[in-house]
Amino acid sequence: MSTHRMRAAAARPPRSRRGMTLAEVMVAMMLLTTVMLALGAFTARFAMANGQARLVVAANEIAGTKLDAIHTSQTYPSIDLLADSVQVKRDYTTFTVVTKVKRVGGTPTDSTDYRLMTVTVTHPAMKKQVMKTTAIAAF
Repeated sequence: MSTHRMRAAAARPPRSRRGMTLAEVMVAMMLLTTVMLALGAFTARFAMANGQARLVVAANEIAGTKLDAIHTSQTYPSIDLLADSVQVKRDYTTFTVVTKVKRVGGTPTDSTDYRLMTVTVTHPAMKKQVMKTTAIAAF
């Protein structure tokens, strides 16, 4: 080959490529797979948190309703009758509601007399139980 032809070949721009190489396709597939896996994990965590929040909101509503019933008691001694353990169904979900009464004072020698009412709402799928307490003075 003559030097003239070699110079002409070197001066010519390289042929334009069409398509992608196998290495580029593999890198693009790895990036896409990583993004999809991360998105799937995020979606799973979001769904779990959303379910927990729904349960906690329902449990707080149940506990608040029970405390409202306690506050509307007609007589002070009737508050003791509200201590119980029941199953409450809300939004197709069954919660366990435990109400406890603890009397503080109340003897003739005590200067205080009140009851502590604690309402605890649980569900097997909830990570934490919802607990609300109120004090009711003698009336």
